[in-house]
Amino acid sequence: MQQADRAALRALIEGRRQAALGTVDGGAPFVSMVLYALEPRARAAPALLIHVSGLSAHTRHLRADPRASLMVMQPDVGDGDPQALPRVTLQCLAAPLTADDPGYAAARASYLARLPTQEYLFAFPDFTLFRLEAQAARYVGGFARAFSLSADQLAEALA
Repeated sequence: MQQADRAALRALIEGRRQAALGTVDGGAPFVSMVLYALEPRARAAPALLIHVSGLSAHTRHLRADPRASLMVMQPDVGDGDPQALPRVTLQCLAAPLTADDPGYAAARASYLARLPTQEYLFAFPDFTLFRLEAQAARYVGGFARAFSLSADQLAEALA
């Protein structure tokens, strides 16, 4: 993966705020839309943060099975070939963060720095902040520019 591809991957993940979240529903795939933010961490790869309602199906799925996939893609603006749009699929493990978790305040601050209009949702008791740890990724930067990345390679690209 060339430096330009790493920079494009980083710009894609840092430049978007919404993604398709894939969860496991009793062995079947389920996809929904979520907002996300990156959580910078010292001596560790950045994680992704989502803040979701316990009333939603995807939250129930994550509580039952922490395996998740997050797809971030460049939006289609109606011109060019949509199959050439840059995109990345992140295979993740999700873990809920509770208010008494030592990293909760910093994670919440990271989330709200990226999505300040979502602050009111933290007052709702059914919402949970989840940290998604990327285990692997598949980045497609356009035709003939596709790369599989390990967690370490992804961390290097996002550094």
